[in-house]
Amino acid sequence: MAMTELLSTQAPVEELDDACLIAAFKEGSHAAFQVLVRRYEGRVFNLCLRMVNDEVESTDLTQEVFLKVYRSIGNYQHDYAFYTWVYRIAVNACIDYMRKRKRHGNTVSLCVAGREGEREAGREMDIPDASGIPDALLEQAQLRSMMMDAIGQLSDKLRTIILLKEVEGFTYEEIADVLGCSRGTVKSRLFRARERLRELLGPAVAAGDL
Repeated sequence: MAMTELLSTQAPVEELDDACLIAAFKEGSHAAFQVLVRRYEGRVFNLCLRMVNDEVESTDLTQEVFLKVYRSIGNYQHDYAFYTWVYRIAVNACIDYMRKRKRHGNTVSLCVAGREGEREAGREMDIPDASGIPDALLEQAQLRSMMMDAIGQLSDKLRTIILLKEVEGFTYEEIADVLGCSRGTVKSRLFRARERLRELLGPAVAAGDL
């Protein structure tokens, strides 16, 4: 049975796994591709926002990523998860954008994004008003603000590795797939990124906090 026929007789298209959706799209189902977009666009947008700190540019980058996915999905190899392939495209798009921006003299910082599917406006991580906030929560918010500011000062490669590991929660193997490098390279870059963060944060964090 063709995948397009399967779509009409089985579970709702939203419940199909990525492999089935990709197969259906290759057979001409644009609805299947739209499900893939809805499934991952929130995560891609948030990653772009954390990397480039510009909501408008992140929206454009997200559209660019899925246009590239649309054009290149025929070349996708099932050797690793589809979402890591999408993230690879997103990371490369962001790095290309940041390199172009640096040539024009702009700097890069970091801001907060909503969780998956929540397109909240990125907002700077301001230290909150202390009134009515327990000391422990205030200290946590301050530390998070300092941490994200420090991440924004890392090089493109080190910022990417920290975001994928500490924010996205990817494994070493998944990061290696996204970046197209070895597991050893991932561990080496992550070590350098954490060391650099310790230098930037100084006594604000204990050695075991990174």
